[in-house]
Amino acid sequence: MTESVSNKHRGLRRRRPNFEDSSSSWLITYSDAVTLLLAFFVMILSVSDLNQGKVEALKEGLTEAMTGEAPPTPFTDIKNGLEQLIEQDGLQDQVSVTLDKEGVKIEFSNVSLYQSGSADIKIDAIKTLNKVTQVILKTSHKTHMVEVGGHTDNVPIHTEKFPSNWELSSARATNVVKYLLAEGIEKERLKAAGYADSRPKENSLNLPLNQQREDNRRVVIFVKRY
Repeated sequence: MTESVSNKHRGLRRRRPNFEDSSSSWLITYSDAVTLLLAFFVMILSVSDLNQGKVEALKEGLTEAMTGEAPPTPFTDIKNGLEQLIEQDGLQDQVSVTLDKEGVKIEFSNVSLYQSGSADIKIDAIKTLNKVTQVILKTSHKTHMVEVGGHTDNVPIHTEKFPSNWELSSARATNVVKYLLAEGIEKERLKAAGYADSRPKENSLNLPLNQQREDNRRVVIFVKRY
């Protein structure tokens, strides 16, 4: 009887779970889950369309953080190409170029592109606009947006074709976009906007009124990241 009880106890001891061994078994399940998640993210990344603009911004930010200097960017190439064009053709009074963190702005004075009260691009302005377009085509990336903004002064216009400055500025921007499209810039990259006199130039506020109005009559091509 004693032997049978002893055997029974030994059997119970053999069936007792080894908690020391099982305490780390969750690591296997955890590592499997992490592996699956990693595979999932790799799959998502492989089929996703990376935003090249954000990749560029990340590269530039890392370079500046590591070197302490602003790195050259695709927009630097656009700016340099346009400045060479402006100097060669003597267009300093008609076209200006500025660079900021978002991209490069190409500003045309209104008189260089249009007759007063008109949205039709002047024939003698086509050559300049064509050269600017070629620089954009050669130096910009396909993930760069090309936004065209039309601006007017604060003198109201009221004609059958343009009931207000909103219609005039929008038509001017749209005609430039149509030209860029015809020259080969993809329609997905293009945007036209008319601002009328809602965005006057801040650096012109201290100038005489006539000069302010002249400065605010302009078209701006903004090449920027998506």
